[in-house]
Amino acid sequence: MKAKKISLGAIILACVWIGVLSLLKGFTPIIWAGKIFGLSITEILTTGAAFVIVCTPIYRSIWLDKKLGIKNDAAADGETETRDTSGAPAAPAGGV
Repeated sequence: MKAKKISLGAIILACVWIGVLSLLKGFTPIIWAGKIFGLSITEILTTGAAFVIVCTPIYRSIWLDKKLGIKNDAAADGETETRDTSGAPAAPAGGV
């Protein structure tokens, strides 16, 4: 589950990034006597969202696979998985 840890780390990094830069933006005029912080709140949120957007598909595919049983690779190739629920034994390989 290395991909899951990387994705979770990216989400946590984005939260910390947005939180710290937002606080810095809010307190910069108070601490440095009227100076302006160089990033707008839109830029801060956009860069934080970029961290999540880059890594979330990895986490999302794991979540869909493990929790819901949806295979993204099979759906992308047009393949579908079917299960035999009739209880009949499987046909022998090689087909006779």
